[in-house]
Amino acid sequence: MVSRIEASTTASNVLAAKPSLRQRVEEMLTGILETAEELRRTGQYPFSGISEQPMRVRVGDFLVWYVLDLEHGSAKILLVDRATEPADDEGSAKVG
Repeated sequence: MVSRIEASTTASNVLAAKPSLRQRVEEMLTGILETAEELRRTGQYPFSGISEQPMRVRVGDFLVWYVLDLEHGSAKILLVDRATEPADDEGSAKVG
């Protein structure tokens, strides 16, 4: 299944101003979506009501709020905001 990453208008505006951030966010969310789909496929689906719950991931100096829709193989970026605390390890992303 091909993963689709969509973004709200607000998130799209932030990502349009930072093309390298857009690429990193899309790569991160594609990986998260693929992992969730694989867990679901193998019966290890720990996500109950996942499409209703916004989640966040840190990508560089930004927090990205998103929701997954595993039924349609997509993720929607809700909000991209500059993180207020420095990352512990600038080379890694944090999922929360």
